[in-house]
Amino acid sequence: MIEMARYSLSLLFIMLVTSCSTMNSDNWISLFDGKDLSGWSSKVDGQVKANNNEITILTDKNLWLLNDKVFTDFELKVEVLMPKDSYNSGIGFRINETAKSKPIGYQCEVAGSITGSIFAIGSGWVYPVKKKVGQFDDFHAKTKDLFKKNQWNKIRIVCQGSHIQIWLNGVQTADIHDDKFSQGSIALQHHGKGGIHRFRNIRIKSL
Repeated sequence: MIEMARYSLSLLFIMLVTSCSTMNSDNWISLFDGKDLSGWSSKVDGQVKANNNEITILTDKNLWLLNDKVFTDFELKVEVLMPKDSYNSGIGFRINETAKSKPIGYQCEVAGSITGSIFAIGSGWVYPVKKKVGQFDDFHAKTKDLFKKNQWNKIRIVCQGSHIQIWLNGVQTADIHDDKFSQGSIALQHHGKGGIHRFRNIRIKSL
């Protein structure tokens, strides 16, 4: 009887873990269905397309492609592939449009050696900050050679209250507290420099 009870408890535990895992996975929302740009918009001209399960952007202006959903606390996963030589991109989060249609909010930089850093549009660098001794050295020591040219790179962003964390290809690049922006949209940037910027597997879940 004791062995049977232990077996029953073990089976119940496995069922509970499996159930929780399933519920957790069901919380993910795809912000791009791979077919069209429903739910995305930009007020700057450029070639923005849904192509082969990717969003591609080509422009000579600073273009922000904004999603229409608003999130407060969340976990976001995006894959990016940049041109070989010249590019300047970013993943915007907690983004809001101003009266002049210029977005403000946080940006995870996608720009060579500073990919994985955090910039606050309209107010400047959040991490790393030059005036804070050692931050740039620490950041570059963590991110050296992390971003892969001509390959898909995985970016993960987690926001809970003022706590912001970023990972690039599985390595944490930022772990800070900042309260400038508490909620907003997800956005994809092409700064007008370089060729086609490519994005795919854009998934998010509320926390």
